[in-house]
Order: sequence, then structure tokens, then C-alpha cells
Amino acid sequence: MGNCCRVFMALLLLASMSAAAEERREIIPGPVQSGDAGISGSFRIEASPLGVESTGTGGACLVFNARRRGGAVCRADADCKPDVAFAGGSGYCLGAGPSRTGRCWTRPAESKDAPLCRRSPTVPLPVGQQIGFPVDAAGRLLPVAKPRAGWWRVHACLNLLPGACADPASKARHTRDGPPRKIR
Repeated sequence: MGNCCRVFMALLLLASMSAAAEERREIIPGPVQSGDAGISGSFRIEASPLGVESTGTGGACLVFNARRRGGAVCRADADCKPDVAFAGGSGYCLGAGPSRTGRCWTRPAESKDAPLCRRSPTVPLPVGQQIGFPVDAAGRLLPVAKPRAGWWRVHACLNLLPGACADPASKARHTRDGPPRKIR
């Protein structure tokens, strides 16, 4: 086989590998779970003809608001300031889209003792499996103990391009939000 044919076969193989890696998927946030140990969340990745083209990387975080529907009206994450009780946290504009406004929610600041997210920016997440979080270093579910009273929900993000979920201004990400749950 000549060099030209080898190069063509290698390109064909590479194209088929990347086509297999990019499939239509959707991210589905679960409800916030509450128990004696605290709160936790979950999400899953599903193959779906109605989904978006993605390698299946992304993740989810627990977010908070004192009101069920959220705080201030917003159009983008940059419009949202974190709740003053969560210094160092991040503001998220949930429910915003091209033709509608959203409401501000807060992801409290994380620490090793209080992880609030589960992210996989480079390794595809398993399809069809419920993924619980937060987890400890060994990967065991580690509920957030004594969460602030108010409304909590899961905010999930699926990368359309590598690293898009880490960039609040990126349009190459697909987000969905779970139902709000009152925690006392």
C-alpha cells in the first residue's frame, strides 16, 4: 500500500473515531435529596436524538436561593452577584435563553470539606447512569451537612466543545436545571 493510501486510511480512521466520540446527548439534572446527613444532588447523561452533539463531558453543581423562583432577573451569569451569605461563590443566571430572561442563583464557594459540584471536563461521563454528588476523594457520596435554609437545585452543564462549561460566556454548552427543593 502506497503512502497516499496509508494517509487516506489513517484520516478515515481518525474521522470515524471522532464521529463516534461526538454523539447526540442530553444532560438531565435530578432533584436535590435531603436526609439526616445533609443534601446531595444527581444528574445523568442520556443518548438522545433530540440532544446536542457532545463528547459527554460536563457536570453539575448544587445552587441556592432564598426564593423558590430565584433572585434578580438576569440574561447572563455576569448579571448575577452571589448571595452575600456565600462570599467567594458564583452567580448563575438560570432559565435564561435567547428570547427569555432568567433568575439569579448562587453556587456557594467550594472547599475540600464542602464540594458542591461533580465535574468531568475531559473524561466522558457514563451514559444512562445516575451520577450522585458531592463525593469524597474515594468517590463515595458525601452529602453537604447543615446546608443553609432556603431553596436548592441542581444546575447541570454538558460541554459542546471542550471546556465550554467552565466559561460562563460560552455558547458551546448546554445547561439544564433540576426542580427547586425547600431545605429547612
